[in-house]
Amino acid sequence: MGLREKKAEKVRAAIYEAMIALAERDGYEAATVEQVAGRAEVAVSTVHRYFANKDAILLDPIERTVGLLDPIERTVGLLDPIERTVGLLAGRLRARPEAEDVAVSLGLTVRAALDMSPEELARLRRLRAQLDRAPGLRARLSDLVSRERLLLEDAVAERSRRDQLWNAAAAHLTLMIVGMAYDHDRESLDETAPADYADRIITMLHAGAGAPIPTHAPRAGGGPAAAARALRAGLPGRAVLSSAEQHLLGDRLDRLADEE
Repeated sequence: MGLREKKAEKVRAAIYEAMIALAERDGYEAATVEQVAGRAEVAVSTVHRYFANKDAILLDPIERTVGLLDPIERTVGLLDPIERTVGLLAGRLRARPEAEDVAVSLGLTVRAALDMSPEELARLRRLRAQLDRAPGLRARLSDLVSRERLLLEDAVAERSRRDQLWNAAAAHLTLMIVGMAYDHDRESLDETAPADYADRIITMLHAGAGAPIPTHAPRAGGGPAAAARALRAGLPGRAVLSSAEQHLLGDRLDRLADEE
């Protein structure tokens, strides 16, 4: 990073720290760009040169965590950072080797998205605390998640060769794991890193019997008796089975029916 880039990063960080400090003290809605500029000791025009609006300042940690921007875009806030994050997971999935199993690629995509330094994680925690108090920003993030899911579903479909239901379920589950990892970091005293917690969730979901995945309840009229009746109705005729074979099979079906 050159001298110019280092100076720009310093100014950008000062503006963000001013924004988050004002939001923590007075509330996000009360903070103004003018106050941010004054606290950061820069001109209002400088703030607007780096950030499109007040939302963009507060959401700067998300943009930095994404890591998809080139140095020029990162230095100058040409786009709203929340918009920059759309397609992050889909982009990471497409970057995985084509020969790799799609489920494995999704797992590695989740880990890459959640693998943050302690400094990045601390910034995101402060941001999450403010998002809890800013309904407008939460609404934008909800829209972001929906758009991200659709883009991820398309990326999964390009790789999986499965039907639409499978692709949609894969996208939903992937975002669920990411969301659970973030929520755990915010709400739990457990210091497990988000990426490691996501690994635990994935391991649990692959545990087979006992995994917390909804299943079908027994259907009315089901059980051994229903199976026996259905099988008896489809029994081949005498030309296929001998009398002795029919007797043995019929006896077994009777026993199944008695088990209900």
